Amino acid sequence: MISSIFNFLIVLFFPFTCYFIYIIYTNVTSEKENNIFFDITLLSSVYLCIKITNIPIYMLGLIYIPLIICIYKKRFVISALLSILISVYVSNTLDIDIWILMIKNTLVLAMLYSLNKSNLIIKIYGVLEFVFIVLLLIFYSNKYICINNLLVIVSLLTISIAIFEIIILVIDKFHDVNNLYHSLDKIKREKKLYESLFKISHEIKNPLAVCKGYLDMLDVKDQKKANKYIGIISQEIDRTLLLLQDFSMASKLDVNKNEMDINMLLLDVCEESKIMFKKIKFKYKVGKKEIYIYGDYNRLKQVFINLIKNARESIKKDGTVSLWTKLDKKSIIINIKDNGSGISKENIENIGKAFFTTKKKGTGLGICFSKEIVEKHNGDIKYISKKNKGTHVIVTLPLKKASIN
Repeated sequence: MISSIFNFLIVLFFPFTCYFIYIIYTNVTSEKENNIFFDITLLSSVYLCIKITNIPIYMLGLIYIPLIICIYKKRFVISALLSILISVYVSNTLDIDIWILMIKNTLVLAMLYSLNKSNLIIKIYGVLEFVFIVLLLIFYSNKYICINNLLVIVSLLTISIAIFEIIILVIDKFHDVNNLYHSLDKIKREKKLYESLFKISHEIKNPLAVCKGYLDMLDVKDQKKANKYIGIISQEIDRTLLLLQDFSMASKLDVNKNEMDINMLLLDVCEESKIMFKKIKFKYKVGKKEIYIYGDYNRLKQVFINLIKNARESIKKDGTVSLWTKLDKKSIIINIKDNGSGISKENIENIGKAFFTTKKKGTGLGICFSKEIVEKHNGDIKYISKKNKGTHVIVTLPLKKASIN
């Protein structure tokens, strides 16, 4: 008997196992789609039990488990279909008039669907089935349904109720875990979106600050300087538009690399950065020789302006920020050093992580964004710092020849 029950339960639960696996691995989020596959699971469970297994007479009560699960989940149409299917099978097997079973199932469905509390369904179902068995013993007794089999019938009814409780617990827990997973996934996607927003808002400050600086110095009477400043302002506006495009791409960083002179970019950055330095010294040594790399001019410009800006902000009063370059066989090394407040050993390990910052009004996204851009260029960015001793940032970018090789 135990072996028969075990084999039957394997067939009964197989569609549910397939349902769980499908929902998890296909990442189904639509409730409508979820319900469709759940209905198919219930139908498959009953069909397999009827077709694949020769259900012993004393185990027929177990075939009602999918129907009760269906009622528990408030699936009215599919429960009516299952009721008809099960009634036909049980009627042929136990030699009971199908209309008796249909009327019984209809009354059971009506009473269970009228319940507001789901936790009462199994209790009411157990009582109704027991009453129905007693009525059959009194008015419709046959070789299958007789007083001699009463103990077996009641035992199987009890087992059915216990199995139902277990499977409902598993289904409810699965749906809770699945909903939690989707909620966490949604939060993760929203976090990426907010991170993108913070990145863009943080980086937009730099070109706007440059534009404001040049507008303050703009003298319409000096046509030569005015033309120069207007050109720079136009470039910064283009860079701002590029940053706004980043936000529309929801944190997907797009880098368009072309052959470019890195020294020309650094000289451009240094000239613009002079605006930020008034009481603080800014020294830079960039070679005039053309050094070519494959890079995104605007993206790398963002990086170096941000690094120089951070170096400037680390100095409270008098101080110096220096920029110089060094070449080796395969790369160019850009050094930016300050004698500002520096970074503690504990904090430097977190440099580059989103939202980590030591500034009171910082977002921690400038360095994160810069690191991402450098890595997209197959480069490396390194921080060497000591508290109250200053910070040395080393950016390494591959040269054109190294990139080709």
